[in-house]
Amino acid sequence: MNDDGHAPAYRRHQLHSLGLAAAAFAASAPGQSFLISVFVDDFLAGTDLSRTTFSILYAAGTVISASAMILLGRVMDRRGLRPSWIIVAAALAAACGLASVATGALTAFLALALLRTSGQGSFPLIGTLLVARSFGRRRGQAVALANLGLTLSSMSLPPLTALLIVHTDWRTAYQVLAVVLLVVVLPLGLLVRGGPARAGSAATTQSDTVAHPAPVRPGRRGLPALPSGLAARLLLILAGPPLISTAATFHAVSILAERGVDFLAAGGTVGILGATSALGVVLAGLIVDRLTTRAALLGSSATVLAATCVLLVPSAVAAYVAFACLGLGMGATGVLNGTIWARTFGTVNLGRVQGMAQSATITAAAIAPMIPAVSVALTGSHTAGLLALALIAVMASAVAWSLRDPTMVH
Repeated sequence: MNDDGHAPAYRRHQLHSLGLAAAAFAASAPGQSFLISVFVDDFLAGTDLSRTTFSILYAAGTVISASAMILLGRVMDRRGLRPSWIIVAAALAAACGLASVATGALTAFLALALLRTSGQGSFPLIGTLLVARSFGRRRGQAVALANLGLTLSSMSLPPLTALLIVHTDWRTAYQVLAVVLLVVVLPLGLLVRGGPARAGSAATTQSDTVAHPAPVRPGRRGLPALPSGLAARLLLILAGPPLISTAATFHAVSILAERGVDFLAAGGTVGILGATSALGVVLAGLIVDRLTTRAALLGSSATVLAATCVLLVPSAVAAYVAFACLGLGMGATGVLNGTIWARTFGTVNLGRVQGMAQSATITAAAIAPMIPAVSVALTGSHTAGLLALALIAVMASAVAWSLRDPTMVH
């Protein structure tokens, strides 16, 4: 037996699932902002779209992705992760192919909606479910390791893709991504499989981590109905940091300019955020399995709150510190979002639960850039918008502090 309570065969299955989960997170890159941003300027020139129009289409596609996650989570519960992986990989390849031939607003919107749904939404959901269904007491560490697939992808693919665009063109680069998805990523779906029976467990679909799972009631079509109050509180806590971080990073150059940080230094500051986000993933993975849910959520929420408060200080040094703290909170929240739901509600029908969480996170990220934009439009400054973000962080921290349910203890 290993220290997770499983037979050696199950341990091998865990490592197998962890590798596939990391691959799923990495494969989401074409639908993530960090890779789409590499194509934006060439995409605009090739389609004659304005930056404003493109931003609206991008936001609309992201909202569609958020809505689709609720349905896709249910589909993954019913049909399994192997067919889901194959369909999502094919859809993401099709999205890249469609982007490569986009000529106007309609094809651009369809491409963006499919990129965001299959990339930003579906592949991370598959990766999270692979880990959550395979790991118990070390689920947090496993989620952190799987998320490093996305971190490595965000570090390597943008410069490689930019190099490909320089030597060919942006349409060819999208076509190459489509081929890689079909030839490399899609076949990996055939390796997804259910694990052997866990030691001391009657079925592999039961949670092995929740000693006192949150009570559920029978719902429609035989699915359990979530405790709405508890689920709503968790959604508020876990959606707050992505909203705040997206708003700050989307307008980072402008926010930092108000603090005397020039363009090149602003790019370096965003790089600091990326580095500390990776650190936050690692640190959260090391400690989350040892913490109660309340303590873990309060810690991540308080870190993001501290970052927004420091960002209100009008100085360059404060901005550097704020973005570093924000990265830590972002990384930790990503790990928590992949562990808290399985810990609280178990792994039966986890796709539905995790899909709901993914939808809330994506929705928050979609509306986030509007807050600083409205602030600048109405007041000519980012201060009001940052105060609004700080208020959101206060609310999330207060809700985390109020969690007292004994079922929330690991």
